[in-house]
Amino acid sequence: MKLAIAGKGGAGKTSITGTLARMIARRGRRVLAVDNDLNPNLSLTLGIPAERMSDLPTFPAGIVGRNEDGVYELAMPLAQIRAGCAVTAPDGVELLVAAQPRKADTGCQGAMHMAVRGVISAAPTGEEDVCIVDLEASTEHLLVATAKHADAMYAVVEPYGASLYTGRRVAVLARQLGLPVGLIANKVRDERDVATVAAYAERHEIELIGAVPYDECFVEAERAAIAPLDHDPDAPAVRAIGDLASRLIAGRGPSVLLGA
Repeated sequence: MKLAIAGKGGAGKTSITGTLARMIARRGRRVLAVDNDLNPNLSLTLGIPAERMSDLPTFPAGIVGRNEDGVYELAMPLAQIRAGCAVTAPDGVELLVAAQPRKADTGCQGAMHMAVRGVISAAPTGEEDVCIVDLEASTEHLLVATAKHADAMYAVVEPYGASLYTGRRVAVLARQLGLPVGLIANKVRDERDVATVAAYAERHEIELIGAVPYDECFVEAERAAIAPLDHDPDAPAVRAIGDLASRLIAGRGPSVLLGA
């Protein structure tokens, strides 16, 4: 299973991705998590100490090259990339950080997107294997088809206009890549918030796959610079993400997730 998580900045995309990755791993899956954001923070939500964030290895130069047809592809095996760049997070999650710009005025990061696309394509496809990718907050990744080899893309949205609009843009572009797409409602405070997202999703023919409640645990965890799962494993939002993890690995579709 290969999952790509998208969404507007601040919607909680990275917190959900990191928590979901660990919850899936706790259910017996081998999880490869990939941070595709140029402001990488997935390591923190996975439970890697904050003091390690600036020193984590990133993809090496020359990781991609043009093939004989002029198409960019991985220039080295995934096993080699994992051996040189992967960091093991709590619960056995394996993390790859694509890039972390350390100097201004050094050019675009197009190669990063091509490398992540190649990693997703090359990721194991066994029943026990899961690859989950935290995409960057903008929709540029859709323009360059970073996640075209994923099995599904989920947009994390909050129950208000700008975030929902971003979810819709993600859905439109993801469908053009042939990807099944759904929404994860985050920071919902009551049934009215859930109904708002559900109505928007229905109006635009997008699956709503689940809702995660607003939870001070996530705010407090961010202040303390630790993973939400480590801050309070019994928090309502953590439990909701755990339920989502169980349903995803059980192979139950988006419409089933909504009604649970």
